[in-house]
Amino acid sequence: MSDDRPRDETTSEEIDGSSVDATPATESPAARDSAAEPDGAPGGTSTEASPEDPWDAVKPWKGKATRLDKILLVLIIGVPLVYMALLPFRPWLLVNAPVLQEFINGAKTAIVAAAAYARVGDLPLWLVVFAGFVGMAKLDWVFWLAGRRWGDGILRLFAQNERQRKRAEKLKNIPDWALFLMTVIARCPGIPGTIVYLVAGWTRMRLSLFLTADLLGCLIFTLIWTVLGYQLGEAAVDILKVIDKYALWLTLAIIVGIFVLSFYKEWQKQKQAD
Repeated sequence: MSDDRPRDETTSEEIDGSSVDATPATESPAARDSAAEPDGAPGGTSTEASPEDPWDAVKPWKGKATRLDKILLVLIIGVPLVYMALLPFRPWLLVNAPVLQEFINGAKTAIVAAAAYARVGDLPLWLVVFAGFVGMAKLDWVFWLAGRRWGDGILRLFAQNERQRKRAEKLKNIPDWALFLMTVIARCPGIPGTIVYLVAGWTRMRLSLFLTADLLGCLIFTLIWTVLGYQLGEAAVDILKVIDKYALWLTLAIIVGIFVLSFYKEWQKQKQAD
């Protein structure tokens, strides 16, 4: 009996003892594309890993940044930039608005100047202490939170080389009482207060304990600078009047100095590159 089946229908072949359907003679492009897809990559999606994010080497967080991560980064980087932008105006602020400068950055020179004005009756002493205290303490918690949230990632921002990374790692092992004491005296000249606050969060120091140490330290050093300025009194005010007389020239000198320093650094980099 003759076989009346069409020639283009699929026939069976024996391969390794099992019966499988042979591929039709005519194969559509879609079928070829589907067959070419690797296992586990439906819809033509490549299974190759996406290229590494160039920011992975410097960003302190892991994975995708949250809104809180972005806010912390803006505060940590943006606040110092604001302080730098106000640097040329500090002589004028020091003489004419020391309390405002206290609120802005808690500068010890502003506290001394404001206390001197308080001694001659131009400012209430309580306002000098309050402004200095708030100016010092207002953003310290940001660095504590960054250290607690980012952990080892803070090294990517603040450790510039391997030596600094090792020194920061050693800070993780200091006793709790020593870290508490360091937080209290972090406002002392010569101590990197920012690093102390980051390490306090990094080592998971309790927020209540950190705030106790930080606020105590800010109060102590505010009182120290206030007493110094109050004792100087009229003598300090006379110095401030001289500064006021040359404030414009001091401002221009600071601006020119910033540009000259920036130009010199760029010139050095270009020279080394050549």
